[in-house]
Amino acid sequence: FISGWILMSERPVRIGDFVEVEGSQGTIELIGNRSTRIRRTDGVHMLVPNSAMLERTVINWTLVDKQIRSVLRVGVAYGSPVREVERLIYQAAEDQPQIIAEPAPSVAFDDFGDNALIFDLYFWADVGGERMLREIRSDLRFRISDLFAEHGITIAFPQRDVHLDNLSPIQIEMIDRVNKPGTEDRA
Repeated sequence: FISGWILMSERPVRIGDFVEVEGSQGTIELIGNRSTRIRRTDGVHMLVPNSAMLERTVINWTLVDKQIRSVLRVGVAYGSPVREVERLIYQAAEDQPQIIAEPAPSVAFDDFGDNALIFDLYFWADVGGERMLREIRSDLRFRISDLFAEHGITIAFPQRDVHLDNLSPIQIEMIDRVNKPGTEDRA
């Protein structure tokens, strides 16, 4: 009961805030005397005892403002023009209206991966929670895909080269199912 009064007077969380409690994310719908009701991103309602809201770590994504930083990772094929890739990723970020200009988005050539040259786009967006952030990242991926296709840049996919050192012929046995009884196709 006292925890409820502390939450209501100190206001570390408010109705409408997007929070993360013990790995679950959602929006606070009600702060009662004994518990807080949170609607998770999957639509399920959680009732969290107010004492737990004060004793455990609660991440409030929207306590001060609705600006959230995110990262989008993309891998391109080896041999791609890396400065052109960087320029196109910046262009995709500039084309996205929800991405804020300050702090400015940044692109990092992160790694020479197993199957790709890895780039990360760091950006800030003015959103109310994870769902809107997922939509922004999705829109960015669509735009990056379109820009890369227009400029002949291939988004990487896992590949493996197989080298056979044994030069002796490999024997492959074919099974003749047509002439064997009981192997007819059954429709």
